[in-house]
Amino acid sequence: MRGFNKMISIIVPVYNVEEYLEECLTSIQNQTFTDIEVILVNDGSSDRSKEICERYCQQDSRFKLINQKNQGLSAARNRGVKESIGEYIMFVDSDDVVKENIVEVLLSYMKEDVDLVECNLTQNKEELQKNKPIRVVFEGNSPESIIKCLAFKEVKFCAFTKLYRREIVEKVPFLEGIIYEDIYTGMNYLKYIRKMVAIDLKGYYYRVRPNSIMTKPFNEKDLDIFKVGNQLIDS
Repeated sequence: MRGFNKMISIIVPVYNVEEYLEECLTSIQNQTFTDIEVILVNDGSSDRSKEICERYCQQDSRFKLINQKNQGLSAARNRGVKESIGEYIMFVDSDDVVKENIVEVLLSYMKEDVDLVECNLTQNKEELQKNKPIRVVFEGNSPESIIKCLAFKEVKFCAFTKLYRREIVEKVPFLEGIIYEDIYTGMNYLKYIRKMVAIDLKGYYYRVRPNSIMTKPFNEKDLDIFKVGNQLIDS
């Protein structure tokens, strides 16, 4: 059986994000919790993203670059999980930014019976600089977490904003070749956890870019939501 280190693996899929990538990687590099490895999966970028990744790897031995032909976000995340060695896993999208102590804070709530800890995201980057008292807004087992997720309240299904125990991530690979993959994995993660904790800290800046999935007009790929639904029913 493969042994894993008691560290945190931060997995960053990278695809044509040269404009935002340095800010993302610097926010990870400057984490107050330092026992991390950063798995950069360059998914066939055609801009300067690969060169930027290489520079961070040269400067910081905790960064590791994997290059592959373009296969999409899910395949990049799955590859990152496969190549990582940490006991805990966190996903960060390469155009986003994380609060400088978010890893340390999330880990502090990862008690022996907790498999998943979640913070809040924000679309206002300045929110990351605020230091308000942190409170737990939800703590519950698998059925309670699923109910909260379905209600779209304290628990979200997105892959980022969370720290996972490795075993949970390995049980549910991301669906490849479709969009809305976070819904499938997010809901299925909750099926396997013993307990999760959600805190009210805004620790993850989610950047909404022009022509992103969130802002594009409806197209045929949006029908992938039905494929995801069928997978959820069958799983």
